[in-house]
Amino acid sequence: MVDYEWDVFISYCHSGHVKGWVINHFRHELKLSLEDELPQDPRIFIDLEIQVGSQWPDRLADALSKSRCLVPIWSPPYFRSEWCMAEWVSMRRREALMRNANNQPPVLIFPIIFSDGDHFPEEAKNTQYFRNLSEYGYDGEQFRDTPDYLAFQKEMRNVAKTIAEGLQHSPEWQEGWPIERPTKLPTRPTSRLPRL
Repeated sequence: MVDYEWDVFISYCHSGHVKGWVINHFRHELKLSLEDELPQDPRIFIDLEIQVGSQWPDRLADALSKSRCLVPIWSPPYFRSEWCMAEWVSMRRREALMRNANNQPPVLIFPIIFSDGDHFPEEAKNTQYFRNLSEYGYDGEQFRDTPDYLAFQKEMRNVAKTIAEGLQHSPEWQEGWPIERPTKLPTRPTSRLPRL
């Protein structure tokens, strides 16, 4: 029987400081904090997991369909990226499919605000369960040596608690979860994932 392969799918744009922040700080602290909350080792997907030579559009779609929840890292470029929007819309469609008897969907999306917020689309502005971490949006490794990093770790513990609670209510895996794909795919293979 096929089941979820990942607990968390981190969706982020590679523009600006977001990529460095996700790789250097967010992913690491999320993993450590979820280890403190979950009964098993957390399984976190980030596009760096895709091996060179893989069919990355198919691998991204497969990983998203086999992830319990989505953690999008929101900044203005996120909403200009067709890939990021496809990931967010895919999980929103899954939430809509799983409405319960009270017409309430399960919470499967846990947004993190990296920067701005004023220029997000209305649907994003009206989303609940988000955490604003914009004051900790430093991508350099030296951020770990600042007093703000302790505050960031405290916030990440709260993020992990919220996600861990949500994972307890995630629906059982189903074949054929809705997956959106960007309308523009590159015409030739590239060595980097085109998520700008």
